[in-house]
Amino acid sequence: MPPYLIGLSTGLILAVSTGPVFLTLIQKSLDHGYKKALFFVLGVGIADTGIIAITWFGMSKVSGEEPNPWLSLAGGVLLIVFGIAFLVKKKTESEELKEAVKTSNKLAHAGMFTQGFMLGAINPIVWGFWAAMSNYAIATFASTRDELFYFFGILSTVWVTDTLKAYYAEKLRIYLSAKIQRYLKIGIGVVLILLGLKLILENHLSI
Repeated sequence: MPPYLIGLSTGLILAVSTGPVFLTLIQKSLDHGYKKALFFVLGVGIADTGIIAITWFGMSKVSGEEPNPWLSLAGGVLLIVFGIAFLVKKKTESEELKEAVKTSNKLAHAGMFTQGFMLGAINPIVWGFWAAMSNYAIATFASTRDELFYFFGILSTVWVTDTLKAYYAEKLRIYLSAKIQRYLKIGIGVVLILLGLKLILENHLSI
């Protein structure tokens, strides 16, 4: 499968995630309208792009010219840890939203773009997730070009779906029950664990 299409499918993991950024985006769209929420989406997207660039460049330098099996092992373990975190997460939607809104309120004086950017940039979980994805890309694809197409595929999915989330915020909030959110998190957790295991097993013989 072409790297871009793999990136699109990976982006769906983020697209269906119902974490703090998703919940805040829905709230911003309901409170301020679709057009203003787009600036929030833009801020989050720019933050993701910047974090990807930093983590990918850093991982590339550590890996060097030849794939590093130990780096692949670390990336696989990190993906599994994130997957388990999704499976055992106990926080309810209201608790996650309360935390996200609290962070956002600290930036209330800033514009919607800045709020979106900062909410993504200061979240250590976001940094860890993109570091794991960078590790996965470096270990999976044979060239820098393929890695870039992979990330372009992920970001394409995220940007488009975040825009749609802002537009359909009211309907999403009504139909996305706590039970459905829990099933989504379980699904995401399983996918991340499988990706982590795949990364470890494919590079195990090289260690």
